[in-house]
Amino acid sequence: MVPMNDISAVVADLPKVLLHDHLAGEPAQTPDALAAQVRGHLERLAADRVVHVELRITPELHTAGGLTLQEVIDCAVAGLDVPLVDARLIPTALPDGDVAAVAELAVRNHGEHVAGFAATAGTGSLTRHSDAFRLLRENYVPFVVDAGLDGGHGGIEEIGEALQLGAVRLGHAVNLVDDFHIDTEGFEGVLPGRVSGWVRDRHVTVDLSPTHEVDAGAVPDLAEHPLTLLQQLGFTCTVNTGAGAGTLSEEFSRLAEVHGYGLEEFFDLTVNAVKGAFLTEVERQDLLERIILPAYEAQDLEAGLDEFGEHGDFTG
Repeated sequence: MVPMNDISAVVADLPKVLLHDHLAGEPAQTPDALAAQVRGHLERLAADRVVHVELRITPELHTAGGLTLQEVIDCAVAGLDVPLVDARLIPTALPDGDVAAVAELAVRNHGEHVAGFAATAGTGSLTRHSDAFRLLRENYVPFVVDAGLDGGHGGIEEIGEALQLGAVRLGHAVNLVDDFHIDTEGFEGVLPGRVSGWVRDRHVTVDLSPTHEVDAGAVPDLAEHPLTLLQQLGFTCTVNTGAGAGTLSEEFSRLAEVHGYGLEEFFDLTVNAVKGAFLTEVERQDLLERIILPAYEAQDLEAGLDEFGEHGDFTG
């Protein structure tokens, strides 16, 4: 295990994959300002050794100055060319905004620079946006839904709705644990219910943002965050910054301090992020083999261990 006094330095040097990240700052309203905002955000991520990011942008927040939704995407794309970080945009709908229009925008631009779509459950049923989700499915545009963070209209029920509407990843979803029960007749301990069991058994990626979820009041503190329990039960989890202001290095360092995470845990989380990314299989394999695995193998050798050299089946 890496000594705690060295963990921050080690974490800072590890390549990272970030699937849930929001464009930070006051929404820019002009083409040059928006491109600069995206570029500056990505430069900060590159400094944190983020090598791949799905950057959420909420187009409706950038139209006050007269930009159209399409122009927002075009301007954001102009800011993506930042060295050392491969960035893809995720158009994100406001919970009570024009979800259909943003879904159409994602479909129209899906490709090299736009990887998918994101929505938040909000205060009402997701089914009111069923036409938008159908459009995404029919055009093979993957999407993630943030559900089960603060209960919304029904906690585990909104997670179920997101799955039924076709979400291939879940954001936050800490309320999955509300669907667990204790095996009182056997020796299996905690067992997932119907919804959470579906998430686990079909490897639906759960994009957690521990610090943000604590700050939002979804869990009391990091020590009680369900990440470790979900991992122990076989859920496919990633760690992200979400809408928080910190870095992924800071998230990893907190997990090391509170839960004793080390290189093996960080590697597993990173591999899960690569597997869950809205990339082609060829792109995933390249990211793993060219960047992620060599970096961890180098740390492995420095520590005198042989953990990651044995991950021959890390893409399975």
